[in-house]
Amino acid sequence: MKNWSAHFIFDPSFKWKNLEKVFPDIFHVIKGEKELSQEEEQHYTVKLELNMREISNDKKPIGFHSEETGLTLIFPLGKTEMTVTYNYSSESVYDAAEAISKLLKTKKIKFKLDYDRMKLIEIIKDRK
Repeated sequence: MKNWSAHFIFDPSFKWKNLEKVFPDIFHVIKGEKELSQEEEQHYTVKLELNMREISNDKKPIGFHSEETGLTLIFPLGKTEMTVTYNYSSESVYDAAEAISKLLKTKKIKFKLDYDRMKLIEIIKDRK
């Protein structure tokens, strides 16, 4: 299934700190499996550390973009939501969403999964 974005909408009682044990695995899904140079690996280590600091302080993570997979993990303002996006409609969004969904379920984090809800997608579809 090809999608532009996957939206994990968390339960109203959700706290960002709930992601503390599962976020490194989510990060790995977005980052991908490709072998990286030491410099690239350090870059991702810093991104993970910055996100984990926010989560451990019960704050919204900053998200990140993976050059290797083309996937971006964002946390929209004013929402308890996590979104996985790609530059165009792709099966990798669906695959990443399924992997993340399994991770969240193992940690008993309540969420609703929805696809292609970004305003930009509506604009692109309207242009066609």
